[in-house]
Amino acid sequence: MAAVDGNEIGIIIGSDLIGYQRGATITRSAEMLDVSTKADDDAAFLPGKRTMNVEASAFYVTGDTAYGALVTAYEAGSSVTLVWSDNANAGTPTAVKTASAYVSNMSIDAPAHGPAEISISLQATGNVT
Repeated sequence: MAAVDGNEIGIIIGSDLIGYQRGATITRSAEMLDVSTKADDDAAFLPGKRTMNVEASAFYVTGDTAYGALVTAYEAGSSVTLVWSDNANAGTPTAVKTASAYVSNMSIDAPAHGPAEISISLQATGNVT
């Protein structure tokens, strides 16, 4: 089994890779349901609902199709199709996970001496396949 190069992991919106990505963090978690009883000395848990959050950063480039789709979805309060790929630079990236997601946060960092960067947070909703 070979390690995956972080440069190959990409976030795709619809069918467009977020251009000029610099980083991506994919967090998957499950609520833990406490099923302990009064008689238990130790806590007992069962997994509950699962969530997936994605954070991505990229250089701010005007005209990037995926970023434009994110802005439109954020302003309309609509979801986007989010694809997590581990071969994003391939001609036809392969989906690891796909979900409908809402943009929960968008920001632009514009330093005095450096490239402008965007940061985006997405919250998956419903089934992650």
